[in-house]
Amino acid sequence: MPPSASEPAAHDAPLRVAHVAVEGAPLHLGDTLDYRADADLRVGHRVTLNLAGRTTRGLVTAVDTHTDLDPARLRPVGRRLGDVPWTDADGIDLLRWAAHRYGAPLGDVVRHALPGRVVDEERRAAEAGWWPPAPADTGGEADTGDEADTGGEGRIAAAPDVVPDVVPDVGPSAPPFRWDPYGDGGAALARAATDGHGAFLLRPAPGEDLAAAVADLAARTLAAGRSVLVLVPGPVSAVADAVLTLAPAADVLDLRGGPSARLGYRGWLRARAGRVRVVVGERAAAFTPVVDLGLAVVVDEADPTHKERRSPRHHARDVVLERARRAGAVGLCTADVPSARLRALTEAGRVRTVAPTAATVAARRPVVRLETGALEARARISRAGLRLLREAVEDGGYGIVLAARRGEGRALVCTRCRDLVRCTSCRASVARAPDGGWWCATCGARSRRPPRCERCGPGELAPLAAGAERLGTELARSLPVPVTVLEGHAPAVPPAPGVLVMTRGSVLDRPPGVGPVRGVVLPDVDGALRRPTLDAAEDTLRLAFRVAGWTVGGPEGAPDTPGTSADPRVVVETRDPEHHALAALRTWDVDAFWSAETAQRAPLGLPPLRTAVRLEAPTAERLEERLRGRLAPGDAVVGPLPLTAGRAAILILCEDRAATLTALRPLRDVLSRQGADVRLDVDPVDLG
Repeated sequence: MPPSASEPAAHDAPLRVAHVAVEGAPLHLGDTLDYRADADLRVGHRVTLNLAGRTTRGLVTAVDTHTDLDPARLRPVGRRLGDVPWTDADGIDLLRWAAHRYGAPLGDVVRHALPGRVVDEERRAAEAGWWPPAPADTGGEADTGDEADTGGEGRIAAAPDVVPDVVPDVGPSAPPFRWDPYGDGGAALARAATDGHGAFLLRPAPGEDLAAAVADLAARTLAAGRSVLVLVPGPVSAVADAVLTLAPAADVLDLRGGPSARLGYRGWLRARAGRVRVVVGERAAAFTPVVDLGLAVVVDEADPTHKERRSPRHHARDVVLERARRAGAVGLCTADVPSARLRALTEAGRVRTVAPTAATVAARRPVVRLETGALEARARISRAGLRLLREAVEDGGYGIVLAARRGEGRALVCTRCRDLVRCTSCRASVARAPDGGWWCATCGARSRRPPRCERCGPGELAPLAAGAERLGTELARSLPVPVTVLEGHAPAVPPAPGVLVMTRGSVLDRPPGVGPVRGVVLPDVDGALRRPTLDAAEDTLRLAFRVAGWTVGGPEGAPDTPGTSADPRVVVETRDPEHHALAALRTWDVDAFWSAETAQRAPLGLPPLRTAVRLEAPTAERLEERLRGRLAPGDAVVGPLPLTAGRAAILILCEDRAATLTALRPLRDVLSRQGADVRLDVDPVDLG
């Protein structure tokens, strides 16, 4: 800590030193700073502080008599933000784990984990008689020194072999969920939810009602007297809705949609006081206190919204699995196609995969047809795709068309070879200008003459991936049926029959509308697979699995006579039918996909083979030069990767994440002292 102004020493009382995680403190100042504590200050109190002439907040992580500074120069803490500690020693250990896991200042983790205070909500809770909570629930004074950064990397214990069976109450109209299609893994997960522990990955069967599966596990946990935490990727979720119905309204907390500061703090107080048994929310709810946690779920763990974009850039998946491990609870992730990070954990035996048996998959998977268009004129949607949509509507259901993006679509390709048409100045993609000409959005070059394909010369051009509006307009001209474009979360869906043109933002964890989905067309899968990101193939397959699975489920997700017809339920428009992601879609084989994908990534050692750490800074910092000799043994460097003007990123591929972060710390401290805008991202979603 830098020297601070002298304060009068209290010679009539023993020295009490508060070690405080200061929100907004630069990295080089360390995890905690020392302040003089009064007699009433305890571990877990949140306080105001003076740091370098400005007022900020901090969390007291320990109180003792030790300091490396001159006691006479210690500043006193400011006022306490409430008389009740905000967390306890176990909660502080979790915050410290997150800071170490993601190489972030502890104060940054505190800032994300704890809400802003609304004093009036405390007053209302006190008048209602439930705040402050009983002393046993407020935490105690303890010295919580730095713990080893386990990162949840130890082998997580499996569920006990014998657990008393609990028949969950999931509502009068819902039949008991059947876990036998998931074999021994499904039985183990159901037992663990009752009174066990462990880390699990649930890969739903084609057309599975995921909401019913998670609600069944939550009901078992609640029946055993334990609490439930469920994180969903967006504010609209059938899983969240199902779980919230399992307990009385007074016992549930719904934090979806980014509630106001007042409502968010009210909910946090209720959770801190142990007045809720079910907590449902998005990424920000990962640190919400839950008493007697028994089940912690992350729905669709690979969804990028679970990743925090600000320091500490934590991922809700890892936080939830670590919370469950520490609480002796069940940590559960659901995913149609798991992320590279979770794939690595399952391969290492730290997370147990619960997947449908081969017989179940064979009986329930939809029939997928890969349509190359080789024997017909090139069109946005093939004749097979149009025929499937017509048949879906005639059968009284929905026909789904998944567009790659909203609006009209911009980047152009040659209709003959499907190569991207590039700007002759900067090599970026070319698009149609609003005035009817052609332009490059990267360098601003414009032309009235149409660009040429480098391979085929002059010819017809078309968007690489048409937007939803364009597809909807063209389909409305081609089909004598209602066509509706759905964009954004939870748009209004007309009743069946009809054709629905959707974007990924409108793809939720349940089928749309109130009718069965009889057919799905994926017209832009090649554009999705060609995206210049590492996760392009896994992300495309994940989305395809989701919408294709709707064709074997009814409006409530119940199996709809799967496997009884050889006619395709899903048509995929592609010029690359041998792609391993499309092969996995046809066979519904996630393991085969990851085997092929891992083999492609092996030459560079990309995730899941190694952990990625992304370091971004201004180009003036010369990251590549300064990293020489500073990396851990076995680390590989990719880059520098140019970003926006004046910035660059370095990608570090490492065998030992903790060793790499330790090796980087001296350089990061130097850059922090210099005031450089350096950003670190462990397990980044975007490697570029």
